[in-house]
Amino acid sequence: MDISELTPETLATLRAPRPYPAITLVMPADPKAPFSEKDRILLRGLCTEAQRQLAEDPDVEREVRLALRDHKLSPEAIADLVDPGIPAGELVVYLSAAEPTQVWQVPTDAEVLPRAEFADRYLTRYLAAAEQRSWPYLVLVLDQEMCRLFRGTATRLHEVKAYGFPDAPAIPSPEDAVPGPIPRAQPYEGHEEYVKQYLRIVDKNLGRALKAHDGLPVFVIGGDKILAAFLGLTTHGDHLAGTLPLTGMDTDTPADLARRIAPTVEAYRAEQVAEAVNELADARSQNKYVGGPAEVWTAVADKRVHRLLVEEGLLIAGKTDADGRELTTVPYPEPVTLPQPKEDFEPPEPGVATDIVEQLVEDAAESGALVLFVPDGTLSDAAGVAGVLRY
Repeated sequence: MDISELTPETLATLRAPRPYPAITLVMPADPKAPFSEKDRILLRGLCTEAQRQLAEDPDVEREVRLALRDHKLSPEAIADLVDPGIPAGELVVYLSAAEPTQVWQVPTDAEVLPRAEFADRYLTRYLAAAEQRSWPYLVLVLDQEMCRLFRGTATRLHEVKAYGFPDAPAIPSPEDAVPGPIPRAQPYEGHEEYVKQYLRIVDKNLGRALKAHDGLPVFVIGGDKILAAFLGLTTHGDHLAGTLPLTGMDTDTPADLARRIAPTVEAYRAEQVAEAVNELADARSQNKYVGGPAEVWTAVADKRVHRLLVEEGLLIAGKTDADGRELTTVPYPEPVTLPQPKEDFEPPEPGVATDIVEQLVEDAAESGALVLFVPDGTLSDAAGVAGVLRY
């Protein structure tokens, strides 16, 4: 599955309690050679480690253990679910005895270490962090023939077929009763008002989509007249991140549309990073700034963070205290190469977690904080992570 298909509803479903064990597998992948032999070797090592944990876990019932071992923890079965047409730097696999296996293909430039984790629910922090790294957004294509909505992450778009999209307008015209086009025909009386009525419906549907997607930024594509009309009546101007002329994009495939909109998206991202860094500077003068992994961790745990900034390549390992409010960081362990899969998954010492960044991002997002990944080096004075406090 592509990360652009991830929605709040999907995350909520994945987070639901499940019979133990709900297994989460995480591994790096080569985006330049999707699921190459190197990736397959790593997947086999990951499955071997998960099977070892399964055999040694006394809390797993015998029937469940056999079902997982014989049918689910098979590298061949998982590999069959990977789409080689989706470039990804990370694979996140969710599997349990009673449900179909899900493989999520995630674009990322961050370092990814293999992990096999057992719990009573799927661990969504890897997807949540990866989604934030990929800068999710919406694209609304306005056209009098058909309006379409897309959800974008990184350089990929996935068409949204919900919330009233795609929407074909019901704009009547006297020309409909005449076969063939009418050369140099003038717009009939009332046409513009019908268009505005249609755009009000589109705007209402956009509001439903924004609510379901946590208010993502929206890029709007349209011809001059319809774009101007939409901008004049939309009630969601605060979410608009940029506009582009239509120029044939109404029939573009998602891949072509993603390529054509990429420069506008990149410009918006750069602007967002600059604004967030300025917001951090203002927060310092107002005593609303928090910086460094330990301080940020406590502020997130207390739900005090309004905006969280994290460097894209940041990796943090550490221990938390009993109530989860205090974090003690430790040097990040060096990855161990296969074939020695067991060593890859043994923590450097008991109680050390290597997914602190993912936990921070998920906890911050769940508390309503705005999460923004910024280029490496942006937060060098804060060890790669900082935040603006609510109070």
